[in-house]
Amino acid sequence: MDDLQTRFVSASQALSDLTGYTAIEHIKAHNAQLESDLATAQTELRIARRTYQAVNERRAATQREVTTLLARKDSWAPPDLERFTVLYRQDHELETSAQRSVEQLKEAEADEQRLSAALTSGILKRYHEEQVWSDRIRRQSTWGTWGLMGINVVLFIILQVVAEPWRRRRLMRGIAEAESGVLEDVRKELADVRAALATVATTDNAMADSVLPPEPMPIASAEEPPANVAAIVHSLPAPPLRLQLFSLTWPTSWREAFAFGPDPVRWRTWLRYISSERTVTVRMRDVSIVALESAVAGAVIAGSLVFAFR
Repeated sequence: MDDLQTRFVSASQALSDLTGYTAIEHIKAHNAQLESDLATAQTELRIARRTYQAVNERRAATQREVTTLLARKDSWAPPDLERFTVLYRQDHELETSAQRSVEQLKEAEADEQRLSAALTSGILKRYHEEQVWSDRIRRQSTWGTWGLMGINVVLFIILQVVAEPWRRRRLMRGIAEAESGVLEDVRKELADVRAALATVATTDNAMADSVLPPEPMPIASAEEPPANVAAIVHSLPAPPLRLQLFSLTWPTSWREAFAFGPDPVRWRTWLRYISSERTVTVRMRDVSIVALESAVAGAVIAGSLVFAFR
């Protein structure tokens, strides 16, 4: 991780040097130093102003006291003479301090103005350099965008000219192989159906030849068919299961289920039929009727359970 971090910092520095952002970083650091120096100069300027103000106030007070003593010079006592001497000396010292504080105040103001002007110039320079850097990056981004668009166009042409026809041929080949297998299965199914139909037709012709008498027979009643016809029908061989599926009518009521017969093969076929994935077309009205019937049945069952468990 330390090596990765070092490499990341080196890569960031190299990228900054390449794009010209390093000069902006130097300007930012110089401006930060100028801000710190300006804050120090402003603090020193405030101190110099307070010192100059305090010296002037003390000198003004001394001068007022000297003026008061000079106003009653005729009535001075020895202490007044000593006080005048002290005030005169103090006024001379305060005058020197005032001159020195004035010089310090001027120097502090000059430093503050110089640093303020330098900071303003640094901010303007940073703004100018950042604008230049932004324009350079924008131009590079524009050229990069045009380059990516060109690459996309070339890739699109390659895909349309080379990849798409190859994919289409491969897809058509796969479809042809799948269809050939399906067509082969359909041909086999049709051959089986034709064979079954031929067998049934042969059986029917033979049955017709054996059933039809050479002479007219008396017409039997519609309620009771002749015994020989029923025997012949029951003696016919059952058609193949494939033909049974084509002619099979599924039970939809208890009566039809009873008439459907106890043949387990037909019932298994019916169960496979109702659970298959075969697509059927149903009217919306029939679906709504089934949904309403199911809802009513569910409500009746739920109400019955609630009523039973109370």
